[in-house]
Amino acid sequence: MEPITKTYPWLKRKKAYYIWLKTAGAAIAKLAHLEVEGRNNIPLKGPVLLVSNHRSFMDPPLVAYAVMKRPVFFMAKAELFETPFISTLIKHWGNGFPVRRGKFDLKAIKTALTVLKKGELLCLFPEGTRAQKGKFLKPKIGAGMIAVKANVPLIPCLIDGSEDLLPKGAKFPRMAHVKIKFGKPFTIELEDTKENYEKASRIIMEKIKELQVENNSC
Repeated sequence: MEPITKTYPWLKRKKAYYIWLKTAGAAIAKLAHLEVEGRNNIPLKGPVLLVSNHRSFMDPPLVAYAVMKRPVFFMAKAELFETPFISTLIKHWGNGFPVRRGKFDLKAIKTALTVLKKGELLCLFPEGTRAQKGKFLKPKIGAGMIAVKANVPLIPCLIDGSEDLLPKGAKFPRMAHVKIKFGKPFTIELEDTKENYEKASRIIMEKIKELQVENNSC
């Protein structure tokens, strides 16, 4: 993992990650009354691309706590790394590395692919930003590109209720009821073209939306 840790040295701090997970992560999960379904769908080892909808800044720590059994790596918007306090949280809660939104960030794509080549679990939020309660946004092409190029198992993830834990504009989290559901693994095997990146992104969002339908029917 040297190429990654040389650029982002905090990505090797697994001990700090688990200390955070069992302390601050547990506190956030308790405040959220976190309910987890489908954790057994996540492989214990090997490269995995976890793809999830996005509702709150609390989504990364909630997903990390929901997965529990292995470290989770995240892309986080580069602006968050400019604030010392938030940057520290990102580095410790989920092995976060920056991605610059609004333009093609080749460095972030390469880092994501390297994480997967090293057999780690990478979580992406294909929408690229937070959506309103019950809504889904059009996926960005980057998620599809990573899925096509990496050719690893994907796990769809649905987060429901995190927008109530930390609503937009709120400074502090509040009590809520958050449910995270992990779906069955699936694969995307497409040729490496821009058209297929877009197709893969659409497939990914449909898999996430299917979990919403299942959730509503329960």
